[in-house]
Amino acid sequence: MRAKLTFLGGLVLLLAFGGIAMAATAAEAPETTTIDDCVIKKAAVEFPHKTHADTMECVACHHDQEGLTADSTDEVQSCGSCHNEPEDAETPICSQMSKSKNPFHISCVSCHKEKLEADESFAGPTKCTECHPKAE
Repeated sequence: MRAKLTFLGGLVLLLAFGGIAMAATAAEAPETTTIDDCVIKKAAVEFPHKTHADTMECVACHHDQEGLTADSTDEVQSCGSCHNEPEDAETPICSQMSKSKNPFHISCVSCHKEKLEADESFAGPTKCTECHPKAE
């Protein structure tokens, strides 16, 4: 029994330290990232992170991380860390398909639509299949 507990304790420590080692910082932000931690029915979204990071403030999306900048060494939380199972009932849930309940649909789509209204040449996606490719 003691050997089992020692093994389990070691496994927990390994996973905890592995998680810390794998945590991404803003300075290590990828060129693109796959948003797949909220996928229910639609395909995951390939998000052009660098394109957005070059044109807007980090806190526009990472709104709970005040002071986050592109060269920050702060650990960056994924959207799903707050929006998969929110503690606050007011927080949008990313598994919702609704345009008014999904945080990506609220923030991303509305931002793209505003940009399109201001500039007809804006090419950001505003329709479902432009973010969620159909399965092949």
